[in-house]
Formats: sequence, structure tokens, C-alpha cells
Amino acid sequence: MEDNNTNNNNTNNNSKNNGKYKNNTCIMIILFILAFGAFSGIYFLHTKNIESRFNKALENYSLNIQTIISNTTIDKTVTTNESENTITINNEFIISEEIANNFKSTFDINTRMLESSMAEIMKNSNDVLSFWFAFLSVIMIVFTFAGIFINNNILSESKENLEYIENLKKEMEEFKYESKKLISDIDIETQKNINKQQDNINKFIQDVNKQYKETSYYIDKEKMHINDTMNSIKNELEKLKFENEKAFDNINKIKYESYKSIENIKKQAEEETKKLIEENNINIQISNLFNSAYQAYNNKEYNESINYYNQIIETTDDLLKEYDENSEKYSQYKNNYLIAYNNIGNAKKNLGLYEEAIKDYDKAIELDTNNSMAYNNRGIAKKNLGLNEEAIKDYDKAIELNPDYSNAYNNRGNSKYNLELYEEAIKDYDKAIELNSNNASAYNNRGNSKYNLKQYEESIKDYDKAIELNPNNSDYYYNRGNAKRILKQYEEAIKDYDKAIELNTNNFMAYYNRGLAKLYLGHNEEAYNDLIKCYDLADDTSKKEYEQKIIDLAKHNNEAAIKICDEKGWELSK
Repeated sequence: MEDNNTNNNNTNNNSKNNGKYKNNTCIMIILFILAFGAFSGIYFLHTKNIESRFNKALENYSLNIQTIISNTTIDKTVTTNESENTITINNEFIISEEIANNFKSTFDINTRMLESSMAEIMKNSNDVLSFWFAFLSVIMIVFTFAGIFINNNILSESKENLEYIENLKKEMEEFKYESKKLISDIDIETQKNINKQQDNINKFIQDVNKQYKETSYYIDKEKMHINDTMNSIKNELEKLKFENEKAFDNINKIKYESYKSIENIKKQAEEETKKLIEENNINIQISNLFNSAYQAYNNKEYNESINYYNQIIETTDDLLKEYDENSEKYSQYKNNYLIAYNNIGNAKKNLGLYEEAIKDYDKAIELDTNNSMAYNNRGIAKKNLGLNEEAIKDYDKAIELNPDYSNAYNNRGNSKYNLELYEEAIKDYDKAIELNSNNASAYNNRGNSKYNLKQYEESIKDYDKAIELNPNNSDYYYNRGNAKRILKQYEEAIKDYDKAIELNTNNFMAYYNRGLAKLYLGHNEEAYNDLIKCYDLADDTSKKEYEQKIIDLAKHNNEAAIKICDEKGWELSK
């Protein structure tokens, strides 16, 4: 829109400039025609005036000569040289000296008057012509800048006329000379010369008229050219006006189309904005649900966590209906599914619902067959169900998808550990540690495998590293205590059990093994307290196992164990 306005302004400015140029050109042409017409008229009148004045001067001169001649008495005589008061002219006419002197005086006066009149006429003519030539020169200069070249021809022709007048002046001088000669010779040739000069003057007037006509012809021709030029300019202006109107119509059309487009874009933007706001609100809702689910999971509120993830799945179901399966948004929200199902599986796994957890992991894998994390987690659930061979297959797939997956190697080592493939398990733990030297769990698990291979000192080193990396894990202290107890480092073992119980007061196995260490040290009363605490904390599944262990200790005459059996009413024959 901005570019279109600029073009319109340029067109308007061009139109104004063209109109101004047209007006100035018309004014200049009119002024030129008026000036030239005025000059031509004045010049014509001036020429006629000069002609009239010349004629009048000549007529007066001729009349005076004729009057003098007619008033002079000339006696014809045949006497020669008889009187001193007579003169002889051509041996025919005799004029008295007084009359001759009067005639000569009168003739000189008339001649001087003629010369004076001719000089005055020429001076006035020259002054007038000089003035008008100067005026014409100014006009010529002005119109030369305007591009009109006609005045150059007029000026040139005027200069030629001026030269012609100068020549005429010379001829007048010659005429003066001839007049003097005529006066001196009193010859009839005087009249012929006057007539000749009259003819020259007439010829001059004719030449001036001819020049005037030629000048008028060139002026008319130039006027026609100017008119043609003006008509051409007018036609171009009309054409430009038509194009401008057409462009204006196009601009209006574009403005209308732009308005419609803007309205459509505005409407679309409002819809998109509304949709984005709704989508953003949903995203905020989903984000809040994820945060709540994570928080509940970390607080071991697994059922609450599962509930939040189910809400995420329901919300995502509604969103996916609005997008094409190949769109980026669809993939983004589909990823919510994957995270939700995987984390629901983790929560159910922690609740001991391993079969349910496996179904959720199956769903996550169905959504993304390249999700190594889902394979790893499903392997853990299968391991917890005792399906170690199946678990190893899932770990293998996870490692295939992500060869740098340290936890997958660690978990596969755990399943091999459960299958008593301790050396194979150690290889997986080694790889897990190689990929992640801060994997405390891998160090702990490798220590367990070495423990079962009776490499107790080596296992203690791994437990030490695990505790260094994670000093707040109760199991690590418990396992190191077991290794020290086997090495009969009972007091050191008791310290590790103490720490394990400090970190997890529900670790009933730590109570049992600390009780054993105390029995070996002869601390029967303290051993009794640990053994009874172990039984009380054990879950229903483990109670039978630890009941039998205490009975077995009693069979070996352990006083603390015997006391417990007596209190509980357990028969030693079991």
C-alpha cells in the first residue's frame, strides 16, 4: 500500500509539472507572438514613415528646385564676353551674376535642407531601429532559453537589414555627392539620380516587405509546429490521464482485495489465536499434570501419579483428533502418550503390579518401537516376575537401539545375576561402568556378583565406590556389611548395618544381619532386639522366611533365637 501511494504522488507531481510547463509554454508563445506582432507592426509603420519622409523630402527638394528654376530669368543672347556682369553657360544661356548667386545660394540652402532632412531621417531611423533591435535581442535571448529558435532567424535577418540600411546610408552619401555634382553641374542627371535613389528606396521597401513576409511565413510555420507539439503533449496528457484513471481503478481494486485479505487474515488470526490460547491452556494443563504426576511419584504416591497420567492420556486423546497424523503437533502430543504409559508402568512396577506394568510398557512400545527406555523398563518388570530370560531379550533390544545405554547393561547384568551367571553379569556391569563411571548401582551390583563368587575384598571395593557416588543408599551399606560379616569384620559390619538402618528404618534385612553379627560378638541381648525387629518389620511374604531363619538359629543353640521362638511359640522341629 505504501508503494502505491508513492507512485500516485509521483504521477500527480508529474501532472502538475506538465500542466505548469504547458501554461508557461503557452504564455511564452503568446508573449512571443504579441512581441513579434508588435515589433513587425512598428517596423512596418517605421518603414512606411521613412518612405513617406524620404518622399516628402525629395518632393520638397524637387519643388524648390523647380520653383527656383521657374523664378529665374534666363536671357538667350548671341553676344559673348561684352560685359563683365555676364557669364556664359553652354554657350546658350546667360544668367546675370546676381541671379546666379541667388540661385546658387537658394540651391545650397535647399541642398543642405535635403541633407539635413536625410541625415535626421537616417538618424531617427537608426535610433528607432537600434532601440527595436535591442528590444528584439532581449526577446530573442529569453526565448532562446525556452527552446524557441525562431528569433535567431529574425535577429539574423534584422542584422542583414541593418547592414542594408548602412549600405543605404553609404548610397545616400553617394547621393549627396551626386547631388553636389548635380548642383555644380546643373545637370539634368540630378533628377535621374533622385529617381534612381527613389527606385532604390522603393526596392528597399520591397525587400523589407519581402523579409517581413518571409518572417511571417517562418512564424506561421513555427506556430504550426508549436500547435502540433502542444496537441501531441495534450494527447500524451490525455493518455496519461487515462492510464492514471486506470491505475487508480486498479489501486482501488487492490485496496478492496487487500481489505478483504486483511479481514480474512484478521479473522483467521483471531481463530488461530483463540485456538492457540485454548491449546496453550491445554498444554499448561498437561504440564501441570505431568508436574503433579512426577511429584506424586517421587513421594511414592504411585496411585496418585497413575491418576494424573491417566488424565494426561484423556486430554491427549481429545487433542490428537484435531491434527493430522503426519503433523508435528500430532507427534508432539503422541509423545505425551509414550511418556504417560511408560511412567504408569513404572508406578505399577513400584506397586508390585508387574503384569499390569508390562501392559503399559507394551503400549509405550507400540507407540514407539524405537523407545529403548520402554524395553528396559519392561525388562525390569519381567525380571521382578522371575522371567529373567524374557527380561534379557528386552535389555538386548534396548541396547540394540541405544548401544550407550548404561542402565540397560546394568539391568541385563541383574537378570544374569538372578540366573547365577555371575561372570556374564560382571561383564555387563563393567560395560555399564565404562559408559557411565558415576553409575553407583552398577558398582553395587558388580559387588554382589563378586560376593557370590566369594571375591569379598573385591566386592567391598565396589561397594565403597557405590557409597562414594551415592552415600544415601541404604542397600549399599547393607551389602558392604554382609561382605565384612563374611570376612568376620563384625564390628565394621555392624557400623554398615547401623548406617543402612539409619537411612531406611524399614530395612528388616539389615536388622537381621546386624543381629547375626552381634551374635558372633556375643551380644545376645542386642542380637535379640535386632532379630525380633526384623520379624516385626518383614512383610507377609518375608515373615515365613525369617521365621524359619530364626528357628534355624535356635536349633544351633543361639539364646536370642531360642528366646524369640519361645515367645512366638514356634516349634523348633520345623
